Amino acid sequence: MFKIPRLLIMMFLQYFVQGAWNMVIGAVLAAYELKEIVGSTYSVLGIATIISPLFIGMIADRFIASQKMMGILHIINAGVLFLIPTFVESSNTVGFLIMIFIVGLLFYPTTALANSVSFRHIDGVRWFPIIRVFGTIGFMVVGFILGYTGFSKSINSFLLAAVASIVYGVYCFTLPNTPPTSKNKKFSIRDALCLDALSLFKDKYFTIFMLSTFILMITKTAYSAYLPVYLPVLGLEPASMMQIAIATEVLFMFLLSFLLGHFGFKKIILFGAICWVIRSLMLSLAATTDSSTLFYVIGALLLQGACWDFFFTAGDIYVDKKAGPEIKAQAQGLRLIISNGFGLFMAASVCGFINNRVVTAKTLPNAGPQWQEFWIYPAAVAAVVAVGFWFFFRDKDIITTSKTTS
Repeated sequence: MFKIPRLLIMMFLQYFVQGAWNMVIGAVLAAYELKEIVGSTYSVLGIATIISPLFIGMIADRFIASQKMMGILHIINAGVLFLIPTFVESSNTVGFLIMIFIVGLLFYPTTALANSVSFRHIDGVRWFPIIRVFGTIGFMVVGFILGYTGFSKSINSFLLAAVASIVYGVYCFTLPNTPPTSKNKKFSIRDALCLDALSLFKDKYFTIFMLSTFILMITKTAYSAYLPVYLPVLGLEPASMMQIAIATEVLFMFLLSFLLGHFGFKKIILFGAICWVIRSLMLSLAATTDSSTLFYVIGALLLQGACWDFFFTAGDIYVDKKAGPEIKAQAQGLRLIISNGFGLFMAASVCGFINNRVVTAKTLPNAGPQWQEFWIYPAAVAAVVAVGFWFFFRDKDIITTSKTTS
């Protein structure tokens, strides 16, 4: 009873916690003269995501109810988040990277589990965009808090995340029961290695989608890792400005279900990739046009709804539809590994390499042309993804509807 309201709160808290520590991590590191490890930070998060979600997904599919697993992970993660400020203040980069690696190990599997819990109790095409929008609202709320309190460039953002993680961890134990779907199945090495989820790659179009996601992570990581570093150079407060983007994400999330039903996955995901091209080009133009800087920045932020919802949220639904009921948690974990695991590790390495060599000045006017060049690279990558997806993805519409559980 009342499953959907509980899932709405779940998604709100999931992204509130993530936003508190992840949204402004680049700005925090830059404020403490640690900009050179922004790329390394996202790389170690990628490594953590490679290791944990499939294994956690396998446990949730076979041994422990998903909501209990989420609660345990969030409560443990709160303790780690409390320790991180000490390493930032002391400029202990090795210690910080180790701690952020542990945060990645504990946090990112919960994103896949939150999706899995949602899909187990609802009709995904009809209700998931609405549930997911509350995650966006959570991200927006914590962004306003960070901006209002000045935590967007402060280690206090990690303390806020720690407190929120404790609250969310406790709340997870009140979520609708989501027991293992393969509890009575005999254990095998195949299950331990999550080969059931990996078998999805036998589907050519699933593979094309995953490859597109992997490559587009360069563009997505350039935005998420370096926009909080870029905006202060332009004299703009990052956490507050980024709420413009999140507001549009809310709007497009409500439209996603309707648009998927009318246009299908290919057109929606393709349009999302094209919007990443336009966004990166607008950020590039903002760097050297004093009179129009704010116009281009706001324009780029307003594209968030199309960039994120049409590509990544639509992708969550696509993966759920392709996976059988016995491997849905593993499948969401697999998607996370491809994007926030291997993809993030590769993308953070590439973006860090480019940024550390291209952007050497800290302030305008010298930094302007350097940032202009930097944003051209993610625009080119997104263009390659869009063209490749258009030519090679030919999957039939797999959108179906079923009776909604509430």
